[in-house]
Amino acid sequence: MSGRIAIAGKGGVGKSTIAALLVRALHERTGKVIMAVDADPNSNLGEKLGMRVERTIGDLREDLLKKADEVPVGQSKQDFVRYQMQLAMVEGSSFDLLTMGRPEGPGCYCFINNILRIFLDQAMEKYDHVVIDNEAGMEHLSRRTSKHIDAFLVVSDDTKIGVETAVRILSLAKEMGIEVGRSTLVLNKVKGDVHSVVKVVAQASKFEHAVVLPFDRDVEKASIEGRPVIELPDGNSLYLMIKALALEL
Repeated sequence: MSGRIAIAGKGGVGKSTIAALLVRALHERTGKVIMAVDADPNSNLGEKLGMRVERTIGDLREDLLKKADEVPVGQSKQDFVRYQMQLAMVEGSSFDLLTMGRPEGPGCYCFINNILRIFLDQAMEKYDHVVIDNEAGMEHLSRRTSKHIDAFLVVSDDTKIGVETAVRILSLAKEMGIEVGRSTLVLNKVKGDVHSVVKVVAQASKFEHAVVLPFDRDVEKASIEGRPVIELPDGNSLYLMIKALALEL
């Protein structure tokens, strides 16, 4: 089984940035191609990775529902769906990206979803490491896209409300019956004295580990200029901390 790292958190806490930097760090450490899955409907992991996404699984699902009777002669529906899903994969030299896209619209998706889940699980098995960027509600995890997570990172700001939300996200994952290996609270964009957030971290006792990441002006500048965050300098302090986190994972 591949090492599956799922990242979740409410909007605006920087989880996609952390996901992108983890993809880079894992590739640099292992030399292997990493699978990146953007499972947040507000898809922007591709932008962070500098990859242009032409087609999402959401687009594929809608097309397949409309063209259910247009399967080429001699090809099964299962093979047809697998082929179309392969086309949705954006391949790079250091990582491959699959973007889930929008949630379902009206109609029956049961058959298509079952095939997509099977294909995604099979695809994940081909990679040593898979990084999944989720939404706060973890829609795709709730549908058992991935039944086991080796490392679950929940990203939050350094506020009491933010941490309480992170604890609820962790509880939600366990209520879904998802097998969570290592759970880590990541306090991101922390400004000022790091020790000032110790009490906040202590409130998140349900997590096995906690990591504090500082606010980074290089990341802010890249975001303002629309540059991929994956291109941060090697010596960037935030990236060095993400590399240390990747080593632990």
